[in-house]
Amino acid sequence: MPSMISQLAVLSALLLQAAAQTLSISSVGAIGTGCSPGTVKAHVNQADQSVSLQFSNFRADTGPNYAISDGRVNCQLTVGVQVPAGYQFAFDQTVLNTAYSVSSGVKVSSSTSYYFQGELSESSGTCGVTGPASSSYTTLVNRLSPTIWSPCGKASIVSINTDLRADNGNTNNSGSISVRNSTDASFIWRRC
Repeated sequence: MPSMISQLAVLSALLLQAAAQTLSISSVGAIGTGCSPGTVKAHVNQADQSVSLQFSNFRADTGPNYAISDGRVNCQLTVGVQVPAGYQFAFDQTVLNTAYSVSSGVKVSSSTSYYFQGELSESSGTCGVTGPASSSYTTLVNRLSPTIWSPCGKASIVSINTDLRADNGNTNNSGSISVRNSTDASFIWRRC
């Protein structure tokens, strides 16, 4: 019977091998009220095991001088990915670098969801701030649940939807939230 140490060594080797896999992007498409075509870029950071999404003008605003539709914007990305044979990946969280300013009673939030095309399951996470508050640079983290795995070892398309909201129950108050520079979606691996 194998010892506990040898079992841990095998498990550690398998985890390191899974972590050493690489993900590559074959295509990126973007659509939504928060990202017109050509305003989003995506790349894989293998060292951090994340997909970085760079937005040029992604913000939601609410208040007396804004239309109701300005309070909710989204960006739906369709990303073609190549997954190594024998592996699956899943996103576990998104980290948004944001700026916000909210009056008393106004709430700003960010939510992210993703799914693999052809699959029925979806994973999502949300976080937010209620005013009065402001920050010129804050990190908001959306922990995604449940874990949804990619198809095993083959090319697939993952849809990632991020939305920003500025909710205001009093039209005299105002608030805004914007993504500064990038959003990072970190991923994890497993053998399949």
